[in-house]
Amino acid sequence: MQTANHENLRASLAPKDQIQVAAIFEDKLTAKKTIQQLANSTDVSTDQVAFIDASDTAMSEKLEQESKSIGKNLWHSHLMLGGVGLLVGMLAAFLLVSFGPELTKQNPLFTYIALISPGIFTGLFVAGLVGLRPDRSEIVQAVRHAIRRNHVAVVINLKKSQSASDISSFLHSRSKNVVEAIR
Repeated sequence: MQTANHENLRASLAPKDQIQVAAIFEDKLTAKKTIQQLANSTDVSTDQVAFIDASDTAMSEKLEQESKSIGKNLWHSHLMLGGVGLLVGMLAAFLLVSFGPELTKQNPLFTYIALISPGIFTGLFVAGLVGLRPDRSEIVQAVRHAIRRNHVAVVINLKKSQSASDISSFLHSRSKNVVEAIR
C-alpha cells in the first residue's frame, strides 16, 4: 500500500470533519463494490459517500456542498482586504504628503490617487490569492477529468472520528487515483 504519495499537508492540518477524499474508478461495479467494502470494514456510512458518474447532473453539489458560504466568504474577504488596501494606501499617501519629498507635498491629489489605487489593487489581489484553493482544484479537476473519460468517482466526506490517511490507504489499494482536500 502506498501511503506517502497521497498525503496532503493542508488535509493533515485541517479538522478531520472538513476533509474530503475522492477516488477514481474505471467502472461503476468496482466503485460500488469498493463503497460496500469501505462501509463494512470502516466506520464510514453510506450517507457520507457520494457516487459520481457521467450521467450525474448534481456533480457540483456533491463536490461543493456549501457553495453559498464559499461565495459569501469570497465576498467578505474581497471587501475586507480591499478596504485594508485602501486604508494602507491612504496612510502612505498621508505620510508622503505630510513628511515626504516636495513633489508629493505640492501634488497631494495625485499622491493620494497614485497610492490608493495600488493599495486597493493589492488588497483585492491578496483576497483572490486567499480565495484560491489549489487543494480544492485538485479534487475537482480529478473528478471532472474522470467523468469526461466515462470513469466513476467516489467522494467521501469524513467525520471527526475518521482518519483521512486510513481511508485514503484503503482506497489507494483499490484505485490508482486518490485525492484528499479540505472542504
